[in-house]
Amino acid sequence: MFIKKIKFFLIIFLMYQTPLSSKSTSFDTLNFNSVSKYFSGIIAYENKDNTSALEFFNSSKILLNSHEPYLKRYVNSLVLENKISQAINVIKNSKNKKDNFFFDAHLLLIIDSLKKNDLNKAYEYFNEKKQFEKQDRFDLAIWESLKQYIYVFKEKKFLNKKENFG
Repeated sequence: MFIKKIKFFLIIFLMYQTPLSSKSTSFDTLNFNSVSKYFSGIIAYENKDNTSALEFFNSSKILLNSHEPYLKRYVNSLVLENKISQAINVIKNSKNKKDNFFFDAHLLLIIDSLKKNDLNKAYEYFNEKKQFEKQDRFDLAIWESLKQYIYVFKEKKFLNKKENFG
């Protein structure tokens, strides 16, 4: 008898569930045309067709502050199309600063600061993200070389730490 009551309440409970109460609110702000262009851009990007990828990414810029991997692909496409100053501006103007976490963005910001002879800003960018030191060896070699370069021109002396990159 007890099991029949539990089944009865379970059936009643399930019958009163409507799809409206379980609808996701994140789809209200989603522009499906932008998502379609973004997926087309990803396909073009993966097929090494950077001109087309950049066109698709430009038409889906609404995703810049809401989708983290978009910024990385967009910046890489801009760099491959030799629009480096535009890529640096996109990184600087990104609303979600946590998206600038990837290595290439910090590298561009440091090089831009060095190009403008602003060693203090380059050193500040360099010290923001020390966790890049734990990435692959190639990134580590670039990171350590930049660290030594900045240190030499900022402190006017050589860094005593010798690195062996294999």
